[in-house]
Amino acid sequence: MHGIKVFKPFSEQQEELLRQYHEACLLLVDCLNSASEKMRSHIEDTLLLPIAEIEKRPFKN
Repeated sequence: MHGIKVFKPFSEQQEELLRQYHEACLLLVDCLNSASEKMRSHIEDTLLLPIAEIEKRPFKN
């Protein structure tokens, strides 16, 4: 069976972490959809930055 991968079911802990990740993603999308254009742009620009870098770029209304 060379090259065939076997699916190993997720553990309960892994399933819970995936559920939490999914819920967090849904919340982020909901927040982005309800934010002003300026706020949405700020969030998108800083989303993947390290905390120290984000703190250097405070949101300005």
